[in-house]
Amino acid sequence: MTKEALIYTAFTVDALNTFVSFPMFVIKGRKWALENITDKKDEIPLSDADRPAFMQLWELFMIAYEGYFGFTASTLVCIYKIPESIPIFAYSLFALYVYKLHALLKGTGLGMGKNDGQYKAKVNSILFFFLPCYGGYCGMHFLDYIGAIGN
Repeated sequence: MTKEALIYTAFTVDALNTFVSFPMFVIKGRKWALENITDKKDEIPLSDADRPAFMQLWELFMIAYEGYFGFTASTLVCIYKIPESIPIFAYSLFALYVYKLHALLKGTGLGMGKNDGQYKAKVNSILFFFLPCYGGYCGMHFLDYIGAIGN
């Protein structure tokens, strides 16, 4: 197994998740998102999704998610068609997941309680899958770069 297999595996999983979740948000809409993302104990009425402030935040969220969808698609093409691009994406994705973990751990759980199963699954997938894959690749790539290990 090569170190590149770590990136192919992790990013393909990442891409599949994005290719499923983004269309789901587009199709199901803001009321579905409000119902599924917020903590149930907050008892936020679905009618709040029709408030102008929420609709503006929804538009901003969808623009950002659309950009992430495009980044994911282009990264997937690049890592398979231009393997020399893997290190660039690997280091940026490692940094992204370090920050994602930091944000999850310091926050309130992104609308879900920190004892919620979905929250724990997100943290565990970062800790035990994405960080080892992206970080493992980055570590091996760096050691190759400084000449500490052979290809």
